[in-house]
Amino acid sequence: MSYTPSRVVSNEQIHGNYFMLAARTLRKPRKDPLPPQFTMVWVPGVDLIPLSYAYYDGGTAWFFYKVIGDGTKALSLRRPGDMIALSDPAGKSFIPKHNPVFLVGGSGVAPVLHYTKYLERFRGIWGVKYGELAVRLMEKFPKLKLLTIASEDCTYGLCGKLTDVLSEVGLNRDDTVFVAGPTEMVRYVCKELRGSHRGPLLVIAETLVKCGLGICGSCAIDGILLCRDGPLVGCEHFE
Repeated sequence: MSYTPSRVVSNEQIHGNYFMLAARTLRKPRKDPLPPQFTMVWVPGVDLIPLSYAYYDGGTAWFFYKVIGDGTKALSLRRPGDMIALSDPAGKSFIPKHNPVFLVGGSGVAPVLHYTKYLERFRGIWGVKYGELAVRLMEKFPKLKLLTIASEDCTYGLCGKLTDVLSEVGLNRDDTVFVAGPTEMVRYVCKELRGSHRGPLLVIAETLVKCGLGICGSCAIDGILLCRDGPLVGCEHFE
């Protein structure tokens, strides 16, 4: 896997510990990344961070992320003009042909942002802790309004966690369901839906990747390497 030096264009605090970073690569990848592909973001001297593309256009990549550790904290402190490095797009792309439904929590919405560029219609639920986060991100990505919002502070949309309002989604037999977010949320959703939904149930799981090279084995799930064969994996691997 090769890395390309990239210059930070902007690094905006959207709400609380959620940020949107834009970086322009010094050379374009051979192919534009497609959802739900991701990249390994190298913060020099600190860490490698797997992040889904939130958007990509003409050599500039956007990433929506939450500060949760030393690596993402260091990334949040990068300013316009600072240098980072981005790996070639990792994982396999998948654009669903039939009835995509997204069930995502927090920063798990990042790959959905990229999907909005390629999907005219979709639905689902996005669970957030604070309704203000959903409001601010929908200003930048208006298609997110196609999702039902569930806020824990009960200031926007449905009141409660995504797991509290899961029955509101009303799945059809041929829906392709994507799940992304905190691991416990993913496990709960997969367990709840596996017994009733007969269509594809897929988890976007790039956050489990560590080295991005398939060497460390941290992203191996039942013989599947997420950095190579993912980031999509069947819900059955998360029960």
